[in-house]
Amino acid sequence: MSKRFIPAKPDPVSKAFWGWYFHRSVRRAFSACWITGEEHLRTQDTSVPTIFACTHGSWWDAVMTIVLSVREHGLDADGMMEFKQLTKYRFFSRIGMFSVIREDARSAMSSLSYAVNRLRASDRYLWMFPQGTLVHQDLPVVAEPGIGILAAKLGSVRIVPVAMRYELLRTQHPTCWIRVGEPLYVTPGSASTVRAILDDVSNAMNTCASILRSDAHAEQTSDYRLLVSGRRSMDAAFDAVTRQ
Repeated sequence: MSKRFIPAKPDPVSKAFWGWYFHRSVRRAFSACWITGEEHLRTQDTSVPTIFACTHGSWWDAVMTIVLSVREHGLDADGMMEFKQLTKYRFFSRIGMFSVIREDARSAMSSLSYAVNRLRASDRYLWMFPQGTLVHQDLPVVAEPGIGILAAKLGSVRIVPVAMRYELLRTQHPTCWIRVGEPLYVTPGSASTVRAILDDVSNAMNTCASILRSDAHAEQTSDYRLLVSGRRSMDAAFDAVTRQ
């Protein structure tokens, strides 16, 4: 690999510490975090690798993936991170992040080959943001080629769409909403082209994000689990005091 590449070097102590740290950060920053579809996070068939295709509308998205993987479900999960960012925040490699330079085609292909080697014949998972960069949460998802090329290289892969969004309505602090959608399966016999895979991933992510948006706007939590209970608003704290 090139010198301009940082491999994933996860270790249990770092994962435990940063899982605790980011969970604490979410509790301090949000009023609540709701999630549905968690049954799709794990798979019983470890012979087929899993890619989580996640929307990317906020800085908090990466934090939420770490909370889900490390703190909540104990997944052996990697993640891709821009080389410049991972160089600045090297500790992320100890959680399972490895670098990618999207603007350099050869470097990007090397990172995808590295991902194939990490995923193939393992029970490891990979988080990806197929949009490639931060995009406002209400804009349509258009997946970039990376995830399609990776899926084609793997041959057999399970792709799970994940949507995240953040709302500020009735509480002083924002609420996080997460929806994990039905998995897509790419198999050697499906004859899926990179273009077809990208279209399928984009459609699945848009469907997941659309349902999540409707649920969040309606404040519909009946199908959701309270993942994190965060800070109370000033009015809730005042009400609690005045009721005493």
